[in-house]
Amino acid sequence: MMLSMLYFLLWSPTVVQDITRGRKPSGREMYCKLVEHVPGQPARNPQCRICDQRSRVPHQRHPITNAIDGKNTWWQSPSIQNGIEYHYVTITLDLQQIFQIAYVIVKAANSPRPGNWILERSLDGVDYQPWQYYAITDSECLTRYNIHPRPGTPSYIKDDEVICTSYYSKIHPLENGEIHTSLINGRPSADDPSHVLLEFTSARFIRLRFQRIRTLNADLMMFAHKDPNEIDPIVTRRYYYSIKDISVGGMCICSGHAKACPLDPATNKSVCQCEHNTCGETCDQCCPGFNQKPWHAGTFLLKHECEPCNCHGKTEDCYYDQDVADRNQSLNVHGEYIGGGVCVNCTSHTSGINCETCVDGYFRPKGVLPDSPDPCQPCSCDPNGSLHDTCVKDEKHGEGDMLPGFCHCKTGYAGESCNRCALGYIGYPECLPCNCSVKGSVNADPCVGPCICKELVEGENCDRCKPGFFNLQQNNPKGCEECFCSGKTNICTHSHLTYRNIEDMNGWYLTGLLGLIRVTPKQKRFDGHQQFSISNVAARKVLPQTYYWSAPSSYLGNKVSADGTCLNTDLLRKERILSWVGGDLRISTLKGGIHLQPSEEHTEEIVLKPESFSVHGTDVPVSRREFMTILADVKRILIRATYSHGMNAIYRLRSVTIEAADHSSTGRKVASAVELCDCPPGYAGTSCEVIKASSNLTSVNKAKSCWPQHRRVNGTIFGGVCAPCTCFGHAELCDDITGECLDCKHNTGGPYCDRCLPGFYGDPTKGTAEDCQLCACPLSMPSNNFSPTCHFDRSRGLICNECPAGYVGPRCERCAEGYFGQPLIPGRSCQPCQCNDNLDFSVPGSCDSLSGACLICKPGTTGQYCERCAEGYYGDALDARNCQPCHCHINGSFSEICDSRTGQCECKANVIGRRCDTCKPSYFWAPEKLFCIPCGCSALGSMSLQCDVSGRCICKSGFMGRHCEISRQVPKLKENARSSQQIRVPPRRWGISSASGCPRGAYRPAALPETFGLQSSRGCVPCNCNSFGSKSFDCDGDGQCYCQPGVTGKKCDRCAHGFYNFEEGGCTPCECSRFGNNCDPVSGHCICPPNTVGEMCDKCAPNYWGHDIVSGCKPCECSLIGALSSQCDLNTGCCFCRPEFSGDKCTECRLGYWNYPRCVACQCFLTGTDPQSCDTELGKCSCVDHTGQCSCKVNVEGVHCDRCKSGTFGLSARNPLGCSSCYCFGLTTQCSEARGLIRMWVTLKPEQIILPLVDEKLQRSTLSGIAFQPPEIVANIEQVIQDLRSEPVYWRLPEQFEGQKLTAYGGKLKYAIYFEAREETGFTTYYPQVIIRGGPSTHTRIIVRHMAAPLIGQLTRHEIEMTEADFTWKHYGDDSRPSRTVSREDFLNVLYDIHYILIKATHGNIMRQSRISEISMEVAEGGTVSRMTPQAYLIEKCDCPLGYSGLSCESCSPGFYRLPSLPVGRTPAQSLGACVVCQCHGHSTMCDSETSICQNCQHNTAGHHCERCALGFYGIVQGSPGDCQPCACPLSISSNNFSPSCVAEGPSDYRCTACPPGYEGRYCERCSSGYVGNPQTPGGSCQECECDQYGSLPVPCDPVTGQCTCKPGFTGWKCVGCEHRHARDGMKCISCDDECTGLLLSDLNQLNQMILTVNLSGPLPAPYKTLTGFENMTQELKHLLSPQRAPERLLQLAQENLDTLVTEMDELLTRATKVTADGEQTRQDAERTNDRAKSLGQFVKGILQAAEAAKEDAIKLNETLRTQDETLEKSLPELQSEADRMITELRNRELNMQERIAQDELKNAEDLLDKVKKLFGEPSEKNEDLKNEVQDKLANYNTKVDDARDLLREAMSKIREADHLSAVNQKNMTMVEKKKKAVEDGRQDVEKSLQEGNDILNEANKLVNEISLAVEIQPMSDQLKDKIDDLSQEIHDRMLPEKVLQTENHAAQLNESSAILDGILAEAKNLSFNATLAFNAYTNIKDYTDEAEKVAKEAKALANEAMQYLYLNKVACRELLQLNGLRE
Repeated sequence: MMLSMLYFLLWSPTVVQDITRGRKPSGREMYCKLVEHVPGQPARNPQCRICDQRSRVPHQRHPITNAIDGKNTWWQSPSIQNGIEYHYVTITLDLQQIFQIAYVIVKAANSPRPGNWILERSLDGVDYQPWQYYAITDSECLTRYNIHPRPGTPSYIKDDEVICTSYYSKIHPLENGEIHTSLINGRPSADDPSHVLLEFTSARFIRLRFQRIRTLNADLMMFAHKDPNEIDPIVTRRYYYSIKDISVGGMCICSGHAKACPLDPATNKSVCQCEHNTCGETCDQCCPGFNQKPWHAGTFLLKHECEPCNCHGKTEDCYYDQDVADRNQSLNVHGEYIGGGVCVNCTSHTSGINCETCVDGYFRPKGVLPDSPDPCQPCSCDPNGSLHDTCVKDEKHGEGDMLPGFCHCKTGYAGESCNRCALGYIGYPECLPCNCSVKGSVNADPCVGPCICKELVEGENCDRCKPGFFNLQQNNPKGCEECFCSGKTNICTHSHLTYRNIEDMNGWYLTGLLGLIRVTPKQKRFDGHQQFSISNVAARKVLPQTYYWSAPSSYLGNKVSADGTCLNTDLLRKERILSWVGGDLRISTLKGGIHLQPSEEHTEEIVLKPESFSVHGTDVPVSRREFMTILADVKRILIRATYSHGMNAIYRLRSVTIEAADHSSTGRKVASAVELCDCPPGYAGTSCEVIKASSNLTSVNKAKSCWPQHRRVNGTIFGGVCAPCTCFGHAELCDDITGECLDCKHNTGGPYCDRCLPGFYGDPTKGTAEDCQLCACPLSMPSNNFSPTCHFDRSRGLICNECPAGYVGPRCERCAEGYFGQPLIPGRSCQPCQCNDNLDFSVPGSCDSLSGACLICKPGTTGQYCERCAEGYYGDALDARNCQPCHCHINGSFSEICDSRTGQCECKANVIGRRCDTCKPSYFWAPEKLFCIPCGCSALGSMSLQCDVSGRCICKSGFMGRHCEISRQVPKLKENARSSQQIRVPPRRWGISSASGCPRGAYRPAALPETFGLQSSRGCVPCNCNSFGSKSFDCDGDGQCYCQPGVTGKKCDRCAHGFYNFEEGGCTPCECSRFGNNCDPVSGHCICPPNTVGEMCDKCAPNYWGHDIVSGCKPCECSLIGALSSQCDLNTGCCFCRPEFSGDKCTECRLGYWNYPRCVACQCFLTGTDPQSCDTELGKCSCVDHTGQCSCKVNVEGVHCDRCKSGTFGLSARNPLGCSSCYCFGLTTQCSEARGLIRMWVTLKPEQIILPLVDEKLQRSTLSGIAFQPPEIVANIEQVIQDLRSEPVYWRLPEQFEGQKLTAYGGKLKYAIYFEAREETGFTTYYPQVIIRGGPSTHTRIIVRHMAAPLIGQLTRHEIEMTEADFTWKHYGDDSRPSRTVSREDFLNVLYDIHYILIKATHGNIMRQSRISEISMEVAEGGTVSRMTPQAYLIEKCDCPLGYSGLSCESCSPGFYRLPSLPVGRTPAQSLGACVVCQCHGHSTMCDSETSICQNCQHNTAGHHCERCALGFYGIVQGSPGDCQPCACPLSISSNNFSPSCVAEGPSDYRCTACPPGYEGRYCERCSSGYVGNPQTPGGSCQECECDQYGSLPVPCDPVTGQCTCKPGFTGWKCVGCEHRHARDGMKCISCDDECTGLLLSDLNQLNQMILTVNLSGPLPAPYKTLTGFENMTQELKHLLSPQRAPERLLQLAQENLDTLVTEMDELLTRATKVTADGEQTRQDAERTNDRAKSLGQFVKGILQAAEAAKEDAIKLNETLRTQDETLEKSLPELQSEADRMITELRNRELNMQERIAQDELKNAEDLLDKVKKLFGEPSEKNEDLKNEVQDKLANYNTKVDDARDLLREAMSKIREADHLSAVNQKNMTMVEKKKKAVEDGRQDVEKSLQEGNDILNEANKLVNEISLAVEIQPMSDQLKDKIDDLSQEIHDRMLPEKVLQTENHAAQLNESSAILDGILAEAKNLSFNATLAFNAYTNIKDYTDEAEKVAKEAKALANEAMQYLYLNKVACRELLQLNGLRE
């Protein structure tokens, strides 16, 4: 794009300032600069200055022009000392023309830059748009301009983004600050400006709106808090705007086609210097002669230069026509058909788009180029033999063998100039026909001899066809062709239509013979034509050796009108060049060819006649019926492309043309080969191939449909029949082929309008317009209709099917758990409860369904919105939602409440851990005191300060005692001579266990028990073994003690079974063998085993089972809910369950039930439930116990598995997936099962008595050796093999089993087979039994079915399921691998278009005979479902997208056509080709679904796509109804429109092309030379002069009068008469003034003059009789014309009577009009009164609802008051406020005023009624009806007024009730006040109690202090120390340490001895030791032990006394501290 940069201020634009608010100051003003008042700033000029706009001193004036003069002067605004409104100043710049503004720079002068202001733009100076906002702070961008600020340096995201910035509003600099606003740089398309950016930057007017002066912050606060008038002027006079310079940079708008735009001094505007062949003020159009391409704006990247038109030098002017460009008809200067330039005013007798052809009457000889200086020569056509003087203009206009310059001859003429007679004619120039027709006779010379007719010709002259034949042609040996007429009639004739050429070189592709693969060729335009080429190397990669060109859709479809025409192709070689496919038949051209050299072009012409073709692959000729059937529906046209085996070959196709007859064709070649049949009623078309439809159908439906509400069966054209549609009265049309209803009405849908559309419900089969009603879920209005679908249940009414999340109820009328709202109120809906996902929806009422209040939060959460963890829980309730119990230890914490975030419990003293479950180090738990106490371990004697769970410290060696505070002193003992023998036993009781590391008597459990306290420093737990029952105090690792015999229990603390009398040493065995050794554990008495009865204890007690003599009976424990009784089976213990329960104890739900203990039936739908979870015998299925969800199949959903998932349909028990996936050719995933279909059988037709046998590849077929032996078809296989020469052999089913068979899905293919062979098994046994080939042309598939071979000589019947469900269908050629099974998509693809079905005929080895019978296939068709004809299942009905129809969307909807499919489509829909909207340029909505040819073009258009104007109209087709205007040649009326056609010339002009002889001019507006008349006058025309050739001169007559120019002596308009005294003599008029005749004539003239001078009135008698008659007549006339009987008098009387009548009628009309107006006014007033009454009723209802709500609130309030709520003190103010608000609202409702208004309206209505009655008189009969009508209306209004009175009375009643409720509310409020007062009193009492508690705490603190002073801790310590010293001295004196050591040694021996006493005694007997010594030792040990125990008890007592004293003091202190903490 070329841009011209300039600075606008060089032009001095107009600039205006506007003080938008306030007054303008007058006179002088003092101002001061802000910089002089800044502390620390040196002032060079400290005095203030003067500003005076009227001053003579220049520097005191500061006008606005100073801001744009480019000098060092400035503009200055008044300061705000004149008023605060001078913050608002506007500056507007007028640039005089529109520019592209690039930037705006504003420079401040002696003041800071403006604070808040807006930069704006405008094109017209009226509407301004913002460019950018400026604010002092970012926050003001939001508060003032409501725009988010753009921080930092301004930046832009979009081309037209308007930002707000504070970057340029800073206080600094105080002077000379600058503001740079860039409008282009920094925006996305700055490098190549977009249209948005160009529009955004376009402006003529620029406006700066200043809105706040930048002030200092201190002054800003002063302005905000003081009156401006009170502010010191010294402050305000320094705040003003000053602008030194405003610079605006921009570009001229030259559309990117100019590099410069200099200033024009004359206009003072910039003028673009246009380039690129553009013109205009802004270079916005192409220059004349440069319109080959449309004008485009230039850019930086593309010039878009205007190209010259190619007019071959014949004109310099042209215009652009898009339609011409679309059709590639305009040749550019480069020789390419690119662009749309149309030349105008061609010279040298040329014409056409490029002046390439000649005007009428001229031609361009062959070989002369269009750019020749004088290319056109005049035609020389003989006027006798030519049709007109226009000859063939050039080679393009030539038809057949006609060359340029050849004339168009009349019938019977021939020759280049039509100057001789044609064959069969004689007598030039007349050229009359000979007696014998040339076409119908066989005479050598048609003019000689009797006529000898051809075989099918008759007539005397052999000039007409025999009946049943048509198209008499000379080259037909038989003369005529037989009428085809689709078999409906034999009466036909040749058509008079003309041919048009079909040539479309778009959409051609290459393919194989079967059309499975498509290859797109290369495309190149050559000489105005598309030329295709393909390399053999590229093609052979995917195509077979022989491949073909395949024609696009424009050549296909109904081509009956092409019968007998020619198909022309331009290619290289011909070998069976052409193949046509139509219906089920394929034909090709005959063999033989033309062998051409490489690169040689050849044009081949093929006559479209049956004799030109044969059945493809054979030499069988094609019958006319077969040929016409193919022409009626051409599916494919293939032209052979390959002619060489060379891989380097390149094949090209240049053009293909087919001639077809057309009603709109303007060609000259008559389509006589096309028959016009005399069709019977109901049929139409040239060959009766169309069944007529009703007149209201479109042309498409007329061409394909039957009469209304009928369809064509099977789409058969030849002999097609119609069947009625089934639409239940909801559609006028149905699909002609499938019977599907089209355009269902009354809110119905489906293939047969048999179901309501989504959002409606009802029974559409009733056949009324009200069958389907709008769903109301819960309301019918869109805002409250929440379910897209619904249905009607006879028992429950309307049921909405798809209530969205949050809605429940049959009609979605309630909010679900977790949602709130009122969906029954218009505009309301259900919203999720805002409870932070902390609601338990399984608990009903967890959220208030109306208000959304969170009522029951999940366990562990609380709060108004469940936003925090509850007391006793901790965690994050909002994000992590992990509130968990505190688990504070009950003994170690003060309460169960912990920190809500960390979970830390509030621990007691000396307790630690999050749960307060551990004592501090050096502390242990004292169970008896319930707190942790110090271990007290001696620092000297203990291993550490930590003790075990019992408080015992771990002592060092040499120390002992609980706290290791006693030192051991071991004395040396002397050895006794009689030393005792020591017994060595393993150490088991004392010391440290090596296994666990715990002391003896303790163990380390695997998991510590949930008890409080630190067990030990190493986690050891005491064994606590019972001393009586255990063998020792040790236990194993599980804590199990070692028990004495007969003792059991973990602690060995009870007798085992069969023992009693627990005592030291064990238990005693029972003596109760009869009772299973069961005895009383204390007394030993024998008792029965537990839970037994009977004398011998041999029975179980009731509700017990499993009798055992030892252990007794076990309880049944039957469920009270699920069991029939409490007694169970005595042997098994199983309970007897109710039907819904199961399990041994009936504690489970039975199969098919859920939700124990309720056990509700699962109600699983067996069809959709996984069979593995079902019991098929019981018909029950299991479900999830908590939800009732059944185990659904893969494609099934729902709680009960009763519906298909989205994208599936057809819930079926036989389907392992439950539902079938929607196929729908991949166009949609939504479908349902088709309804109203029943299964019908397709069988053999009666005439189909035999079937052909074919080989596996379908290469050969035969009927030889096949015969019909009822009921079987029998084949002699030996004879068949001779023809087919291969095995296996297959029966091929006939055509009714082929084609589209989608409805065969789910049906069965049945047949019976029988064969005879020598051996039962042969190689053919392993071939597939059934082969089916089908699918779209690009996705053809072959599937096969293998089955067990039948037996020889046995009739075997096969029933094959036509589904893929059993996985037995395989792809052709596949083995038995399961991965290659046919999918549902593959199967339906094949059924879309079955090509053939083959059933194997050869089974064994050496076959002799094969038979087949009972062949049938089920298909689904519409019908009545009954017991005899059940519903057809597994057929999908897809919800097709726009443009598609059919059960599986396999067809295109009306108004759509199918695009050619891609060679390899990704989806099935792509394999068919997409359906797109008909391309008819907006002039038709219908087109052929295959060829896309538009039908029924409207708005005077024509063409395949309605792309051109019809004959007689002109214009450019652009899509609007007025595109084509009628030709006016010269007038548009029929009498003066002399040309049937015209062509457009230029954008809005035209030229008539067929002016008849005698007319000329562009519009046939004038008569030719030799003609007279005025065609431009309505009714006028041009008539030939017809001057007499002998009497007139050879010059044209007068063009206006028609007067011929006569020769001398002739006269008259036509010069046919002679002048006076002249006579006609042959071809001349001769003068009669000779010597003889002239004298006689002169004498006669003299005699005549004499006669005229004679007076003949005298001698003649008067005519009296006549005069008498006149007199009598006069008398009669006088009588008749007397004044009384004068017509004037009679007219006057009649006029008076009429005037009187008119006056009366006017008065009557006036009164009637007035009465009508009054009545209308009365109706309006009454309606207004009624509306107000209704409004009043609604108002009263609202009051009642409010009163009801108030009543409910009052009831809730009373309940609340009666409830003892801990949070009452919080809710009372809220309740009081709510109640006050309701009371105020009730009091504010002025109900009396509403009553008065209604009474006034009633009175007005009554007054108006009285007024109408007074005005109503007794007029005429005509007004009587009006009177009655008004009376009826008034009566109706009275009734409505009475209703209004009733409403008022009801309102008064409701008001009284509301007053009563108000009084009740007042009483309740009084009670609330009293209770509130009581609560306040209670609060005061609590506060008083708290105060007393504080006093008590103070006293307790004092008491603590006193205790601290009173208790002398030191004396007590001294006393304790003294006691301890005394105790230690006593211990020392008594030598207790030594004794203790001795005691320990002896105790150890004693322990060892006593621990194994029972085991040692036996061994002791064998030992050699002295029993006396052992006894003495034992005695000594016992004495020492007793003494030590005594001393220890005394020490313990003393220690306990001291500890108790300390403990009491410590407890008192702790309690005081706790009390003080509570007070705080």
